Amino acid sequence: MEHGWSNQALRKHHSPFCPFKKFCVFLGGESPEGILSARNYLRQRVDELEFAMDFSNSQVRKLVRENEELRKDKNQLETELVQALQAPFKKYEKKDVPENPKKRGAPFGHPGYFRKSPDHIDEYVDVRLGKCPHCGNERLSPCSHTAEHVQEDIESGRLKTTCFIHSHYWCAVCKKVVHGRGANEIPNAFIGPDARAKAAFLRYEIKVSYDDVPRVLQSLCGLSVTPGAIVGFDNKVCRKGAPLYEALKETLPETRCIYADETGWKRDWLWIFTNRQIAFYHIDEHRSSSVVRDHLGEFYKGVLVTDFYSAYRSLVPAFAKQKCCTHLLRDVKELLDKGLPENPGAAAFLNDLKQLVQDAIDLHKLYPSMSPELRRSGRKDILRRFRKLYSNPISHKESETIRKRLMTHKNELFTFLKYLEVEPTNNRSEQGLRSSVIFRKIIFGNRCEQGKRNVSLIMTILRTAQLKMLSPIGVLKTVLTEGVTQELLGQFGIPPVMPQAP
Repeated sequence: MEHGWSNQALRKHHSPFCPFKKFCVFLGGESPEGILSARNYLRQRVDELEFAMDFSNSQVRKLVRENEELRKDKNQLETELVQALQAPFKKYEKKDVPENPKKRGAPFGHPGYFRKSPDHIDEYVDVRLGKCPHCGNERLSPCSHTAEHVQEDIESGRLKTTCFIHSHYWCAVCKKVVHGRGANEIPNAFIGPDARAKAAFLRYEIKVSYDDVPRVLQSLCGLSVTPGAIVGFDNKVCRKGAPLYEALKETLPETRCIYADETGWKRDWLWIFTNRQIAFYHIDEHRSSSVVRDHLGEFYKGVLVTDFYSAYRSLVPAFAKQKCCTHLLRDVKELLDKGLPENPGAAAFLNDLKQLVQDAIDLHKLYPSMSPELRRSGRKDILRRFRKLYSNPISHKESETIRKRLMTHKNELFTFLKYLEVEPTNNRSEQGLRSSVIFRKIIFGNRCEQGKRNVSLIMTILRTAQLKMLSPIGVLKTVLTEGVTQELLGQFGIPPVMPQAP
């Protein structure tokens, strides 16, 4: 350096001299160096505390937002839980039985009401026997007396009155008097099977109320009945068709694939278990997995196709399960419609998932025209894309919920790619319930056990008959006149081992 002076020497040379360097009277006897050191320390601490305060404020604002979201989610989940735990209409209410209940029916001494006898008879039918209907004995002894039974029915769309004249016989084997039954005759009934079957068809298939069914029969066919008589018709069908209903229930665990769903009823839940061959309805107080196990067994040996409702999860073991892809796509679409401008990663995830599911459905549609090798190759590609899709966590909460759902049901979303007859959605069961929902709006559900039994049984017989390409009215006529016969069981694909209805 010039003149040979160092920087340290220059600083010492030009530093001012202060006699109070160690003890300053203006600083209360403190050292200036100590004061400056404390000032620098406090400045540093202030900077650190300001940074900590800013960070804490940002964290508090974030926690407040998260708390608000959690509060909304909590309220929504509580609402959904309440709705899931109760029937959507009215709860059961136990009423106290009065000590002196009012007498049911008409007062004592009130004249009874009976159906008026027809003014004219269209046809007389002699009913004779060639053998005993109980033991098959062909050696019958004719009795001198006969009995007449007048029955009104609908034939070719018109009212027809038939008088069945029953000849009586003595059976030496049974030791009693026996008589036969005419064709299309219901013993001790004023109304024939055709009218009863059509009344049930009007109510459960066309969705006509009890009050309107008599109006239809009167206006179109001239048959006069009361709403109470229609209720009696349903009870008769239920009693005679019970063996067929129970036989259809026993076939459910043996099916290869079943579609299950449920909807609310008046005080209960209407369940459906259906496929291409059967539509089984059941009204139950519960909406739990116990209903599924009661119908499909403790371990279902086929493929169970349902939505994501919890009753179909681990408590219902099955050989394989398929969750409804339409329900998943609907949830994805709902999130995408909200818009995710601040979460491009979540939007990309949802779009990729939507495209993946749609590609899988399109691949399944092409299965009939593809070779087994192409099917396996396409399925492997779908599964590879699927595993890659759900493997990475997502910061967006609702999208992360869907990703976790994919992980939970990762073995239940693409089962339809392995089994050709399995559909990717449970639309079949939802279609089976759609008409029941319309029917529910007309009848407002059921309150008694007999009414629930009637709805379950008659709808099961009608819908299953249609799936079997059978005439629903013809099946009901057979049930009313002959009961559940071996031939009828064979038409429904059931081994003929069921007992006859009473």
